[in-house]
Amino acid sequence: MAAGYGRPRGAVKRLRAWLVGLPPAIRWTIWGTATLLGVLIAGSAAWTWFQYRESLAQRTLAPIAQTANQALAGGERGALAAVAEQLKRFVGDHPRSRVSAEGWYLLGNVQFQLQNLDAALAAYGEAGRHGSLSVVALSGLDLGYTREAKGDLRGALDAYNQTLTGRTAKDFLYGDLLLAKGRVLEQTGDKAGAIETYKRFLRDLASSTRVDEVRARLALLGVSA
Repeated sequence: MAAGYGRPRGAVKRLRAWLVGLPPAIRWTIWGTATLLGVLIAGSAAWTWFQYRESLAQRTLAPIAQTANQALAGGERGALAAVAEQLKRFVGDHPRSRVSAEGWYLLGNVQFQLQNLDAALAAYGEAGRHGSLSVVALSGLDLGYTREAKGDLRGALDAYNQTLTGRTAKDFLYGDLLLAKGRVLEQTGDKAGAIETYKRFLRDLASSTRVDEVRARLALLGVSA
């Protein structure tokens, strides 16, 4: 064993001696190339692992999401509670996955239907922090709905305003967010704010199928659109 161990060490010494004997320019080129190759190999391995992790997370979430949607449609508490536990395990096992936000959003929906409103708020918050633009919009809208359900109108308004920030008429759920904001402003007694929000809807979404609904809201507020 000692002789076998000595051979690799001797080879390393001879390699070092050979490198030391080379001109500096060639020596540094070799070291640089070796370092670059090491970085590329490490990067490739990391990317392969990342892709595997994402694929595994997507395959894991797919049947859970199907079960969650079925439970949400059925409304049976036992089924909802069971799928809530599955979703909690999923987001715990895949916290850095790109699809973890979708798991959090589904968990929020399940908790909301179970009337676990604080748990729903926490789940929507996680989804909004880590999700795509679409998931952020969905989470922001449902975060507002959940705060409304808790009677926290100011909190709901904050959620709608935050989600609307930077969004335009072309963005997903833009109209729904405006209508939700207008409704809350009416409930808080901010008539001027509600009117401006509904007028913004008409300006930005003139071809929407909900234009008549918005005009009716304005009429009730004493404004002709």
